[in-house]
Amino acid sequence: MLRLGEPTAIIRLGAEATIYALNWNGMELIAKRRVPKSYRHPLLDKEIRMQRTVSEARIISEAKKYGVACPVIILVDLEDATIYMQRIRGIEARDIIGNLNQEDLSKLARRVGVLTGMLHNGGIAHGDLTLSNVIVDEQMNPYLVDFGLATFTKDIEEFAVDIHLLDRSLQSTHYNVKDGFMQCFLEGYRTVMGDMLNDVLKKVKDIESRGRYVEREMRKR
Repeated sequence: MLRLGEPTAIIRLGAEATIYALNWNGMELIAKRRVPKSYRHPLLDKEIRMQRTVSEARIISEAKKYGVACPVIILVDLEDATIYMQRIRGIEARDIIGNLNQEDLSKLARRVGVLTGMLHNGGIAHGDLTLSNVIVDEQMNPYLVDFGLATFTKDIEEFAVDIHLLDRSLQSTHYNVKDGFMQCFLEGYRTVMGDMLNDVLKKVKDIESRGRYVEREMRKR
């Protein structure tokens, strides 16, 4: 097992992974360690955690190549299923967008749209594109984080799921700014994806329709 330093704090405890803060050679890092699952056979569990660690690290590295603002990978420890990466200093978007003026909100939304377009244009779906997974620094630059559910894909529906998740995230926490944010987000997204945006939005509507159908059926029971 490789270690770049001792954890200084726990940033997030998740079902799949624990994220720690640490310092190494004057650099602020985070370590994302996939935790063992006792309900799986130990050998199978280790294999699954290693595969998911490799996949996430590879996706983050590829996203960087396409210009997406996201953490820099420093080291991958497969034996411990841990990724050491740059710590992005900032605030989760969900914690600040309610306090932004219209100009700053619009700029932020467009920038997030551009980043998402770059990601999709590179054949990557984030898989969990919510306001919690967008970190905003002091200069109002957004970064995409937590690629644990990301996949390599060219499936337009997977891209639509990302946009649908972001829309739902806004609806649940900041419904009063959702429409304006999403309009500017899509403007930024279009600058990268061009007319493909129209195809993605059709899929978004399909997803929303299926969701409404399921909700209606559940209410009947």
